[in-house]
Order: sequence, then structure tokens, then C-alpha cells
Amino acid sequence: MSTHLNPTRFGTIERTPEGGVIRYDRKLGFPIDDVWSAITDPARLAEWWPPFAADVTVDLRVGGSISFPWSEGAGMQTLAFTILRLEPPTLLEHSHTSPGSWMRYELETLPDGAGTRLLVTYFVPDPDLGIERGDIVGAHYGLDRLEAALGGKPVPVDMEVFAQLQDAYAKRGLTTLQA
Repeated sequence: MSTHLNPTRFGTIERTPEGGVIRYDRKLGFPIDDVWSAITDPARLAEWWPPFAADVTVDLRVGGSISFPWSEGAGMQTLAFTILRLEPPTLLEHSHTSPGSWMRYELETLPDGAGTRLLVTYFVPDPDLGIERGDIVGAHYGLDRLEAALGGKPVPVDMEVFAQLQDAYAKRGLTTLQA
């Protein structure tokens, strides 16, 4: 496993009557304003979120959008989310890729002042599809890339690291759901 990513902070997934909830709880050694900026500033988002080069735009208001346009072949593709809840610098919630899905970032300063607790909750209406698409692994990998970017050393997507992380989740039984 690459030394610049941390594969030890696994997400959890639980089935609910409405779908599936994926959660990550990270303690980051960076101030809350820095973490907030990394999840809301377009240039900083581009360092860690998309697995492709994108010209990220953010309209940071409830009802605004977070867009990730990229070139593919002869055309352009765009991944766009709608901001559902916003309480700077402690809460950002937006829609996600599947209809009815959403992602929430909750930030709080650690009690000892040594950084920020980042709780990420990702709701998917179809947890089996979310697992099949690699959502649980992808979000974990994105958070590892976020931490590297916060440290001033953004890392490009490495599909070998992603595959190793996927294997680690499989060994933990977190790539399947129990009924």
C-alpha cells in the first residue's frame, strides 16, 4: 500500500429501511477553516475529489451547485450536485450521483484544539449498487487524498492503491451487506 495514504480508517455501512448509510469518522491534524476550505473551494476540491482532471465550480449556497466538468473523448461530461444544507464552517450536505443519494460533511474542532473531526455520512438508496460501484471504497480513498492535499502534498488517483484498498475492505467484509 502506498505510504501517503492511510488505509486503516475504514468506513462503516449499514442497511436502513430507506437504503444504506456509509459513515467515515476522521480526525485530521488541520484547523477547521482549512478543512472547510478544502471541501468547498473549487481549486482545493480539484486536488482530491475527482478521479479525473476537472474544472470544479462551487456556488456555495443552499440550492447552489458543485460541478465537476471533464473532457471525455470528443465531448464534455459533468457531474453536478445540489447543495442541500450549509452551515459554514461546520456542515455541508449535497446531493450525490444516484437519485435520492446525498453526502454530508460535519466538522468540529477537536477538544484539545489539535485539529478537526470530520464525520462524513453518505446515503445511498440502493446499497447493493453503491457497493458494486465501489462507493464505500471510493469515498474512503477520496478522504485519504483529502488528507494528503491538506498536508500540501496532493496525490493523483492511483488505481493500484484503489484496488489494494478494495481488497482490504473485502477482507473486512465491508464490500457486502448482511440482510
